[in-house]
Amino acid sequence: MIKMAQLEDIRKMYFIEDLSIREISRRTGMHRDTISKYISMKEPKPPKYKLTKERKHPVLDPYIPIIKQIIEEDKTRHRKQRHTGTKIFEILKKEGFTGGYNTVTDYLRKEYRKQKEAFLPLEFELGTYAEVDWTEAYFYLKGKETKAHIFVMKLRGSGGFYVRAYPFEKQEAFFDGHIKCFEFMNGVPYKIAYDNLKTAVKKILGGSNREEQEQFISLRTHYLYESTFCRPAKGSDKGGVENAGREVVRRFFVPYPEVDSFEELNEYLHKECVKLLEKNPKWEAERAALRPLPKIRFDGARYKEAKVNRYSMVQFETNRYSVPTIYVGEKVTVKATADEVKIQYKGTIIASHPRIYGRNQEQIILDHYLELLLQKSRALDNTKVYKPQTLAPIYEQYRRSLNARSPKGNREFVRILMLHRDYPPALVTEAVEIAMAYNVYSYDGVLNILGQLMVSNIPEINPVSKDKLQNIPEVVVISPDLSKYRVLMPGGGQ
Repeated sequence: MIKMAQLEDIRKMYFIEDLSIREISRRTGMHRDTISKYISMKEPKPPKYKLTKERKHPVLDPYIPIIKQIIEEDKTRHRKQRHTGTKIFEILKKEGFTGGYNTVTDYLRKEYRKQKEAFLPLEFELGTYAEVDWTEAYFYLKGKETKAHIFVMKLRGSGGFYVRAYPFEKQEAFFDGHIKCFEFMNGVPYKIAYDNLKTAVKKILGGSNREEQEQFISLRTHYLYESTFCRPAKGSDKGGVENAGREVVRRFFVPYPEVDSFEELNEYLHKECVKLLEKNPKWEAERAALRPLPKIRFDGARYKEAKVNRYSMVQFETNRYSVPTIYVGEKVTVKATADEVKIQYKGTIIASHPRIYGRNQEQIILDHYLELLLQKSRALDNTKVYKPQTLAPIYEQYRRSLNARSPKGNREFVRILMLHRDYPPALVTEAVEIAMAYNVYSYDGVLNILGQLMVSNIPEINPVSKDKLQNIPEVVVISPDLSKYRVLMPGGGQ
């Protein structure tokens, strides 16, 4: 097969230079019949290679079952971890194949072409069908690049979707995503399609059958919708939500959002979803067509039994959370949601913490240790349960002043911290500020000021300035001589 430039040269040599076919054959090295064919063309066009019969591979035939087996196994593997043509060629060579690499790739092209799937255009009735998926995106969390796992729920009737961001794809986040999406949509679709997520599926059985997680069945039973699952490695079965996931990343995460918490990120995503849905002409109609929400919210928490250690902490996953010291040694129940950890003792919540997203970290509440600190107040300087930076600066200043005046200063300080349990924290802080301004250094003094603040309607007391206090002359009081009174005592004059 010759190129168009060669065809041009042949025709110019014949029609313009008036050379014979024999001479053109001598100059080009082409056969005279080939030259005659190109000269006789009525309309010169680029030469095309035509394969009239399918090419056979007799050398490859014994190894075709091996190739087919590899292709079938690849269907269950991650797309980026499937066999390449080079890898298959290397495997066949080890099995004794003596043909060339092109022979293998030519056969593979034919096989993959046969496997290309055709799709039908779909149309969904409003409110009947939704798809759920996870996608990933990066953002700046307090200036640090962080990965967010994005829960996406898309309604196929209108094409509208809603998203939530989480630090992981655990079951608590999976359930919380459903709860938040249903509540935002103010309804529940009649059927939802999923991947074969471990949070929903224990085991893939034959055909469309699945052994489902008990908690997932509980979610579905609570909201009364049907579920369907994609074929393994067939994301195209729910291509609508996968496209929505790509749109979320492109629209909402380029450039990276800069936030201080996942709560702030979700507020941003909520506003962006609302702005997008306001432009969707079918969205409100689809919301109206959804199944009504149940009256009671689904409990999407994960529960785990634990024991309080001697440091008054409970371990959940790799992290530790504090509880009041009176529960040391007791068995408790950890209730974990996507953003909170609550610890229960005999059905009563004894501690509540924001969930830790890292590993091997601690969440400590000072109030849990105050009774113990009353007994071991000298440890206040060295214990990690007391972190001055978590309180207003006046507290640490006041504590140091207490210690400078009394060996029991730390104990007095702990009693002052306990006032937060019974009085508004802002009022306690104000009482400490006034006490320090007037050189009142005791628990009783702070409590007295606090009581006055609680019943007083007068404006806030303005402390005397330090300059005025320095100008007040020091008064020295001489103790009286009590010996003169001895004469009044019986026998004192003798």
